Amino acid sequence: MSRFISEIEIKNGLGRFEFGQRKFRNALDAYAKLSSWKFTGNGNATFSTRLIRSKSYNESLAKNDIAPYLILDGMTPIFSLPEKVESIINGMDNMNVNVYRYPEGSYVALSDYWDCYEIDPHSLVTVKDIKPKVPKATILEKIITLSTAHPLPEYGENSFITFVTLASAISEMKSKIKIIRVKSVLEREEIVNIDVDRVPYMHSFGLTENYAVLIGMPFFVDPIKMLKTFTALDVFEWDTSAGTTMYVINIKTGKIQILKTDAIFFLHTVNAYEYEDDIIFLDIATYNDTRPMHMFDMDVLPIPSGRSQFIPPDLKRYKLDLSKNTVETFEFRSPSKVNLADHLEFPVINEKVRYHKYCYVYGIMYNMDREDFLPMALVKKDVCTGAGDTFWNQPFTYLTEPWFIPAPEASREDDGVILLPMLDIQTGKTTLIIFNATDLTIIAKSILPTSNPFSTHGRFFNEL
Repeated sequence: MSRFISEIEIKNGLGRFEFGQRKFRNALDAYAKLSSWKFTGNGNATFSTRLIRSKSYNESLAKNDIAPYLILDGMTPIFSLPEKVESIINGMDNMNVNVYRYPEGSYVALSDYWDCYEIDPHSLVTVKDIKPKVPKATILEKIITLSTAHPLPEYGENSFITFVTLASAISEMKSKIKIIRVKSVLEREEIVNIDVDRVPYMHSFGLTENYAVLIGMPFFVDPIKMLKTFTALDVFEWDTSAGTTMYVINIKTGKIQILKTDAIFFLHTVNAYEYEDDIIFLDIATYNDTRPMHMFDMDVLPIPSGRSQFIPPDLKRYKLDLSKNTVETFEFRSPSKVNLADHLEFPVINEKVRYHKYCYVYGIMYNMDREDFLPMALVKKDVCTGAGDTFWNQPFTYLTEPWFIPAPEASREDDGVILLPMLDIQTGKTTLIIFNATDLTIIAKSILPTSNPFSTHGRFFNEL
């Protein structure tokens, strides 16, 4: 095992899918479960896992039934009407998407909501729920508050940039998008407010040294539907005629510029950087429709024909010209037969090149043969020339988000290692594999005696 790897990788993910007679209809509603690999620096590693003890989980455990909180999809059997109303009042509570360390040292579990849970990174114990104040927002505006599970560090500062969307159910009141600077888990300040007619769902966004770029895809929140269906997934409306709106915000001055481009659906951005004075390049894993929102339906996952309907994304580059107010789109196409890298998800980069021109992105390619989720591959995409495109795969294995760790004295962007959790469905065991990031050869493995559930996102922390 690489000797320069020390400290801990923490992953968030899907832990428990039912209580009593009730089961979630969508795997993404599963109660959050944290997993960690601790590296001692001497070639050894230990593994821990623990469910997040959220309010919704604790109440469900106490009554052996899924407690009435707002969820993405639904469940079987469904809630009664009083339970549905209670779920709206209780709101979202399950933080099963990501893990971050905020500037003052708090470690938090996140989802696409404004609230979060503080965790102990050593024991994975849930510390407390965190409900930050939404800057300059009224009670009526805070009925539906969505955010991102992917805040980004502000360049050159000890702070993060994120956003919060406030969807208005009152026709006389505009919906809002607020760009937020996070100074600590509780201290947050508004950079700028954008009034909109409809709030788009945004799982992630782009950030450069000076600009935040929000990708307002035409997947809009309709708060009125919430009062009819009582599930979050049903409140969204896919309207391709609206196209995609790029909100470009100068985070130093608060100046807003709005650009338009064709309709896309997306979950993850890769990187963004400034070129010359008025050009921003933004790379995104894009889809043509909203099928990714349904790829984890519990009635689809067991059926091969259902799983085959998931089409991997296309990696695209967007050139935003602020002087001309235009957006150009470019596709990446490998010059060789190794084209899997053009369709990666869960993208990660060497964080040292964030905000700058870069060459390499790593990710997971699902549905390699377009017949099922499997086979999967770990891919490396060379966005500069394509010559460095490569991939690794092993039959009968499920792969989740990788993570890049640079070598201490790295002289190249791809000088480092990749950490990748892998579930072998033949042995029923999960393995953490360490790859050479240059050529994706295996350096070491850490094999668990058991399986570990699907992880969504996580990070490697060396500040502990």
